[in-house]
Amino acid sequence: MLRIVGVCVLVLLTAGCAVTQPQNTQVRQQHEVNPVTGTGYWLFVPVTYDHNRPLPIVVTCHGTPPFDIAEHHIREWKMLGEENDCIIIAPEMIGTDGILGDGPVVGMLDNEKRILSIICQLGYRYNIDLANIMITGFSGGGFPAYFVGLRHPEMFSAIVARSCNFNEGNIAGWYPPEATNIDVLIYYGAHDPGTIQAQSRSGISYLQQEGFRVSTAVIPGIGHERRPDVAMDFFRNHWRQPKPSLAARD
Repeated sequence: MLRIVGVCVLVLLTAGCAVTQPQNTQVRQQHEVNPVTGTGYWLFVPVTYDHNRPLPIVVTCHGTPPFDIAEHHIREWKMLGEENDCIIIAPEMIGTDGILGDGPVVGMLDNEKRILSIICQLGYRYNIDLANIMITGFSGGGFPAYFVGLRHPEMFSAIVARSCNFNEGNIAGWYPPEATNIDVLIYYGAHDPGTIQAQSRSGISYLQQEGFRVSTAVIPGIGHERRPDVAMDFFRNHWRQPKPSLAARD
């Protein structure tokens, strides 16, 4: 019986996490190693990049390996990055098991170091828009998206949870009051697994009670599927006055 259940979970997650977005971008994604942490991440910089114009950043957090990994996320997001002039970062992380895990704080603190150090380094390599940085997660990627995003309102302008796991016990008390200035969107599929729907609603309820502005959506006709376009539309609709990380060149 245990083996049958395990096979069913594997089939469900493999189907639900498939990357269906187009891959024919004008430039390819790159895999790099963060010199601060020694861990890997995927990077996509659109062909339209111009040093004189700061580009917004999307940090996308993967869920449960091997069903959902950083490489899936760069392929999920790169076309949207090209179409919307955004740099995409997909870090390789720990503690994002949404099946058996609960987003342990020790893992989230490690992910925090990975994510922040990548952004800081890119701010010297590229002219990034420091006023418009979204952190988003899918499935178990909700753990770092909530934890890291809420702890750093000085860096992240938007948090978007896409069919995400949520654990109130691992974020309560870990973020400053200024976090309520962040724009938040939480959405899930009408046919998502019950656990995902329940934890998404828990996230909505908790953040609203804490004074956050939370937009919500239930996407009709889908289950545990990737819909990054919804997150991208939300991000664009909440862009703020740009703040370049580097001075323009003559």
